[in-house]
Amino acid sequence: AALGGLTALTELHLGGNMLTCIPAEQLGGLTALRVLHLDRNQITEVDGLTLGGLTALSLLDLDGNQLTSLPAALGGLTALTHLY
Repeated sequence: AALGGLTALTELHLGGNMLTCIPAEQLGGLTALRVLHLDRNQITEVDGLTLGGLTALSLLDLDGNQLTSLPAALGGLTALTHLY
């Protein structure tokens, strides 16, 4: 996976790209990721297993998507301080 090998990556901005899902195979290995912007896309659901492994995440921006709920796994992101 192209992004999965960037283990030192701390910020990723994917807003406004018309994504319909969160690319699990791309994000799973980004263990140092602190900031993830997925705003202004067309995401309809969030896979808790994908985001649950991003334990360093402090900011998650999902604003402007088509979400109706969030997975309970987000509760395990103990570093998360900003959720949009």
